[in-house]
Amino acid sequence: MNCLECRRELLVDPRNEAVDLISHINHCQPCSNERAQLLALENTLENSFDYNVPAGLENRVLNACSEESNSKPSRSRRFTGHAWQMAAGIVLAIGLVVYLGINQHYPMNNAYALEVTVLNHINDELHQLHTSEDISGDKLVNIMTAINTQANKDIGSIKYARNCQIRKNIGAHLVTSGEIGPVTILVMPGEHIDKNVHITTGRFEGAIYSTDYGSLAVVGEKGEHIPPIANKMLQGITPVNG
Repeated sequence: MNCLECRRELLVDPRNEAVDLISHINHCQPCSNERAQLLALENTLENSFDYNVPAGLENRVLNACSEESNSKPSRSRRFTGHAWQMAAGIVLAIGLVVYLGINQHYPMNNAYALEVTVLNHINDELHQLHTSEDISGDKLVNIMTAINTQANKDIGSIKYARNCQIRKNIGAHLVTSGEIGPVTILVMPGEHIDKNVHITTGRFEGAIYSTDYGSLAVVGEKGEHIPPIANKMLQGITPVNG
């Protein structure tokens, strides 16, 4: 199970105890954090409805509904439908407020969310890890120029390169070779982070690095020595006006 599949399962039921799901969560900190947040959301929603009903309220409501129904049947039916719509709206509003409150430390533009985006992007395009193309100098220049960056020859051999959508911005997806296996580089203009973020899952490890233009992710197979590759990319990929 990869991170994308795991998050889909968690959104359906964060209390899911499936063996493959739990195994992935135990080896993937971002997915473990996601599950903790979703469980906190569910618990908070459940607790928000846990309150003591005033004595006699149930009978008073039933009596009021009965009187309304006897005096104006058609209006009662309309009121009942409207009441259900209001109740549904209130529940959704409560859920949204609680969700935003729980996730105030994990906004969509922070490093945690970017880490999830990077892992999902890699998992969605796993087949590109084993692509072997002849990336000419002109092709790489065009890809980098499209996002107002440039890459010098020091970054080494690139066997896959494409522009891609990364959240709200266009970035570049590159693949190079490491000592253990293929290494993914995601050049992400506009995705600024306050500090570098380590990435580790059951299969991958790497980091997201802060840059002048945004950030750059370098992720390889477990055990890959990432720093030397990251240093080449950080020095070799710069803003066009840098």
